[in-house]
Amino acid sequence: MMTGKIDLWIASVALGVASYAAMILNCLAHEELDLSDIQICRFAVSGALLIAAALAASCLRWGAGKIG
Repeated sequence: MMTGKIDLWIASVALGVASYAAMILNCLAHEELDLSDIQICRFAVSGALLIAAALAASCLRWGAGKIG
């Protein structure tokens, strides 16, 4: 069983890695693919919505078994 401290540490590391990856992808999209800031923002928001929908579906699926 995981404790709250470990969960917080894992979340912090995951957020840091995701932030670093986002900065690298932003630089690549801007410099190498010549995308504008608006295009990058649209792709970022679309990706965030897809990830959020996948996480919500996963949580709903796992939480549905606990209701009954």
